[in-house]
Amino acid sequence: MGACQPDGPGRTRRAHSPEGANNPGRLSWRHPTCAGWSTRRSGTHALPRRAPVVHTAAVDGRTAVEALHGSTTHGEPPTHPDRLVRFRPLDPTNRPAPLKTYPDVEPVPLPRELRPSAAPAADVLSGRVATSQEAANSRKIDEGLLGTLLFLAAGITRVARTAGGDPLWFRSAMSAGNLHPVEIYVVDDDVHHYQPLNHALVPLRRGVHVSDAVTLVLTGIPFRTCWKYGERGWRHLWWDAGALLANLLAAADAHGVPAQVMAGFPDAAVSALVGIDGVDEVPLALVRLGHGDLRLPSPDALGPVVARADPVARHVLRFPLVVEAQAETALHADAVAGWREAARTVSAPAPTTVEPPSGADPDDRVEDVILRRGSTRLFRRERAPAPLLAWGLGAATRAVPLDAAPAGTLLEHLVNVHDVEGAEPGGYRHTAAGTWEMHVAREDARRAGRRLCLDQPLGGDSAYTVFQAARLDPLLATLGGRGYRAAHLEAGIVAGRLALAAVTLGGGATGLTFYDGLVSRYFGTGAAPLLATAVGVPETRPAPSGTPGRPVELSGYGRVMDRLAARFNRP
Repeated sequence: MGACQPDGPGRTRRAHSPEGANNPGRLSWRHPTCAGWSTRRSGTHALPRRAPVVHTAAVDGRTAVEALHGSTTHGEPPTHPDRLVRFRPLDPTNRPAPLKTYPDVEPVPLPRELRPSAAPAADVLSGRVATSQEAANSRKIDEGLLGTLLFLAAGITRVARTAGGDPLWFRSAMSAGNLHPVEIYVVDDDVHHYQPLNHALVPLRRGVHVSDAVTLVLTGIPFRTCWKYGERGWRHLWWDAGALLANLLAAADAHGVPAQVMAGFPDAAVSALVGIDGVDEVPLALVRLGHGDLRLPSPDALGPVVARADPVARHVLRFPLVVEAQAETALHADAVAGWREAARTVSAPAPTTVEPPSGADPDDRVEDVILRRGSTRLFRRERAPAPLLAWGLGAATRAVPLDAAPAGTLLEHLVNVHDVEGAEPGGYRHTAAGTWEMHVAREDARRAGRRLCLDQPLGGDSAYTVFQAARLDPLLATLGGRGYRAAHLEAGIVAGRLALAAVTLGGGATGLTFYDGLVSRYFGTGAAPLLATAVGVPETRPAPSGTPGRPVELSGYGRVMDRLAARFNRP
């Protein structure tokens, strides 16, 4: 996902409240900054090493999540400043490895040919591709189809070079800061880890027979994103997992593979199954591909995974608020069913399908869209066609196959419209039912959009910017801190879907961060923004994309980033 311009190694970030933050009708344009929510000084402070902290009983986790959320809101004083870790963001001497590797295990290559789909991309993204129960039951996920799904979800598609010649990898799904903290494990009769660079599977366990269908386990490496974003990086784990899931769900739909996302699962059992500690790498979500049961053994029933991965970084920092939020929102196996049942009372209905746009290319396929997608770095200030908003947002916000939202969704969507055909500029609330409520009419909507997004030009140069939001009080009261995780996961799915819908219609999209409280006040809502996605007319054409195991090398990437920096400094 696109992100604010980095502070730079060794620079500190200064906490401040944006002027006008206490008045939803007034926005000030002074002091543009990418600053956040705490003051950082050079040096490190990490938790002492200890045994992994993974709870084995159901806990509410609300207090820990509220402490993290309140301490990582941009533009507001942190609620627990004494608990924020002092460290050097973007420390070049302690940069996390972008890929997880097992040096002593021979990977098993996956087929490098992408399996083509048949239905038009717009139909797939609209939820209009139906698969009969009989066809779904008979669908076999062979190595070729599995490789296609994994590559379209998390494969490496492009590579650029730094000034020093080091590779900078780009993947098929968005990621905040291009840091990609999410890993994928494949579970069926065996357990494997997916290596996107080589497009291969690393065997970790044989003959466990825990899943009748292929189940993917998504995990997150907190330090890979906290290295830049500090404690707020915990939120990014779920955003990035959601963006990856948007690609995966679209590809699965295109190939007639039923997919179910599970945010409720026994954390300790999943961690033990894939061989992670639950602290420096944590379970995020499960995805069942096809039909069948997942029989997770208790953590004590499995021996340790023998294969050892290379260290994530020279010195992995642990952030107390992150460790506690993760541990205290863990579920025991006995609590999963009750948690999922509770989700029925807090999720809202959402449509499962929308009408496809009339102007979409009928020969375009989901794999084509995914391979064209790249986070837009520059938008043209041009009027966007109406379907980019009406269909794009409708396709993105339709019901997600997520156990935490059995009725359809946990979210609402706050939309700042800048320049879309037939739409008055200003701030709207888009409901789960697809209705629009105007909250703020503004002639200077672009200026407001930029301000809301930490003064980042992309937030105002876009045709519109969407803030995925949730009402945290009822969510946390019903689902505890685990509901916070699930809402961020769904927000990431919506952001990823927005990007795919935009690219389908020739547009572009990027994820952004924002002034949390200012967004809520601007729209006059008690909902908390979780993620922002800017959608509009891209200034550059999509870069070419590679195939599994063969990423395309980008030329001119540095020039684009120079232009982005120049625009960032524009008044």
